[in-house]
Amino acid sequence: MNKFQTIVPDVLTICTYSEFAPFSYKEDGKIIGTDIAFLENFANKMELEVNILEKEFEGLWNMPGLGECDISAAGMMALGRDLGDSGIWSQSYMSVKRSLLIRQTDIDVLQEPKNFSGKKIVVTPESAAHIDAIERYQKYGAIIIPAVPSQNEIVNQILTGEIDAFGEGNVSNEFLAEHFADKNGSQPFALTDIHDMNLPEKLCFAVRLTDKKLMYILNEFINEYFIT
Repeated sequence: MNKFQTIVPDVLTICTYSEFAPFSYKEDGKIIGTDIAFLENFANKMELEVNILEKEFEGLWNMPGLGECDISAAGMMALGRDLGDSGIWSQSYMSVKRSLLIRQTDIDVLQEPKNFSGKKIVVTPESAAHIDAIERYQKYGAIIIPAVPSQNEIVNQILTGEIDAFGEGNVSNEFLAEHFADKNGSQPFALTDIHDMNLPEKLCFAVRLTDKKLMYILNEFINEYFIT
């Protein structure tokens, strides 16, 4: 097989942020998710072992270019983020929209940006949600909180009324809403203000560019398995 060079021979090293379900998250102490499963399948096809390194989201996209890993993955978009001469963005594998996760009981009153005056919205620091929240809600008096100890903790804070909303892509928030439905199927959460950003939000992987064959082969694999 025509392999490419990796940081550790015969190992695909993946950097990820584990609080972005369903793309990358922890279950029973193990990092799983759709991004992780895809890259594990890619590694398997390339006859490579996998090593997953857990990182913060801020600056995750720079890790391959800095030589920390071969690929970074966690529901990221390019968003004008320059990876320098040593990194590159992969082919897009999914498009998402922005959304807010709120209490189901608030769905009739929290429907558009102006409704969030004085409301607390949590976002992942330096994420698309963070940028969107500042541009879209802060001007109406919303309180933007860029801190996510964990998605589970944020969900609990919404339920207890400590905060009012969680800014995420619609895919992530739909996953959380469904995941926390009770045994009768009743959902305590709803999505609101689902919208596009000014630039289409297409998710990609950040890739180490030391060996361009990695980028080319990964893009072929993406095109084979995803409709972008």
